Amino acid sequence: MPPTSINFKEQMSEVRRTQILLGAAKVFAKKGFHKATTKEIAKTAGISEGTIYNYFENKRELLVAMIELLALQPLKNIVNTDLSPTELLTAIIQDRYRLVKEQGYLLAPVIAEIFADTELRAYVYQKIIIPASSYLEHYIQANIASGQFRQVDPVLITRAFMGATMLNFTIKITQLDPRYDNITVDTMIEQLVPLFLNGIGGRD
Repeated sequence: MPPTSINFKEQMSEVRRTQILLGAAKVFAKKGFHKATTKEIAKTAGISEGTIYNYFENKRELLVAMIELLALQPLKNIVNTDLSPTELLTAIIQDRYRLVKEQGYLLAPVIAEIFADTELRAYVYQKIIIPASSYLEHYIQANIASGQFRQVDPVLITRAFMGATMLNFTIKITQLDPRYDNITVDTMIEQLVPLFLNGIGGRD
């Protein structure tokens, strides 16, 4: 088979996989993870139910792949670029805000269910949170080794940064606190990025 035919087949396979994941996101958002069925997902995605199992073994694998598509891949792309610490943290904040604003309505119902299900929470933590955090952890560790950052715990600092970022975005977008009405994303960047870099940077 000519290389162009192979590439086309791979591209079509990726398109179909993405089609399934976006369909799953809509059904999970509407029904929750446990009540969602592969039959409903297939109907929403415009495919046969059997096609799902050509790409995913079960519903949990489908859930993880959906979160990877929406939340993990963009973060991976950012960390794998040659950015300064300030540029990197700024790009992460901007991307996470985009995620919460554009995809929050899809992810929120599933996240709520994950927190209520101990087994599912542990599964997602291993498959999503640890891999997602590892990108920034490795970046911090590399800067510690080069002397640009002082000796800190990359695991703790990464979760502190991501936690502070996502919590502030959630409060703003859900309008839980009117004090956030006049706080822009630029304001968050101006205050959060120096806060973390001054804390872990090599200089006082």
